[in-house]
Amino acid sequence: MSLHLPARRVATAATTSKPSLLPLTQRRHAWFNWGRNKSSPPSSANTPFTQELTRREREEQLAKKNMDRTQGTSIFDEELADTEAKAKEDGDKKGGKRTGAEGGIGRATSMREHMERAMDPDPRWRVRFLKRKVVQMVQNRNKPLSRDERIKRSEKQLVSASPALPTSTKKLVHLSHQIVGKTVDEAITQMRFSKKKMAREVKWQLEEARDRAIAARGMGLGSVSRGALDKPTKIQTKDGKWIEVNDPTALYVDQSWVTKGPWRGVRIQYHARSRMSQMWRPTASISVVLKEEKTRIRQHDERVEKQAKKAPWVHLPNRPVTAQRQYYSW
Repeated sequence: MSLHLPARRVATAATTSKPSLLPLTQRRHAWFNWGRNKSSPPSSANTPFTQELTRREREEQLAKKNMDRTQGTSIFDEELADTEAKAKEDGDKKGGKRTGAEGGIGRATSMREHMERAMDPDPRWRVRFLKRKVVQMVQNRNKPLSRDERIKRSEKQLVSASPALPTSTKKLVHLSHQIVGKTVDEAITQMRFSKKKMAREVKWQLEEARDRAIAARGMGLGSVSRGALDKPTKIQTKDGKWIEVNDPTALYVDQSWVTKGPWRGVRIQYHARSRMSQMWRPTASISVVLKEEKTRIRQHDERVEKQAKKAPWVHLPNRPVTAQRQYYSW
């Protein structure tokens, strides 16, 4: 006995009342996926995208493993633990809190290969360099020092170069000409009151070079090293100016030059008749050489000595007169 039509509708509604979460796919025949092993992975696991994800996971695991190795135990763990315990005991005795480097002793990596790589990146080159210098010293032990070597041993200098500044060499070269030949303090004063935009950058570079010369090279320490002169000395610079020198260790700008840097950008410049061109924005850097006043004193003495060694100038040299005729040769 067949069901009536209303009952069929109720049965159909009862079976389809629960919605399906999976997308419905239409099969063209009944033998779809027949014979495939259920335990084998689906075909989507062999796609290039899945293989790329698997490779990335392996790389992440390897990187994590290396990170754990570098930050984990090492041969110096016992020493670090003893140092931390001792520092903690000292802090407890003093009643203060450990901050900064005292609190983070064991955080930085201290593995032997890491320390060697940081302090001696190329040991073979260092050994070859030391051998070469020892051979040169042995070969030249009996030779007298050259003039340049004597000057380098007795006089100090510092070369300082600025980073790329957002300007052109045409504009920066005027400031370079303005500071050369002046003392460092006078050059800084000139840049302080200059109206040029890059004057503040040149002033900052001069201050940094002065500080480096004093701290790293020991220059400009006349009052400390008792290098001041008893009375001022008048000398003539290579530009022909006469100056007075009270302290032979005072710093001055001996050389200054400007170099081009990389381009920092480009913009379009529009012209008439629907034409255009590119305008490149340049950069430039300034370099200075700082020396002490004893260098200018030596150069002045050498010029005076050279002038004294010259023979007197004779207006009419003593030589026979030749090729003289009583008439014109033309």
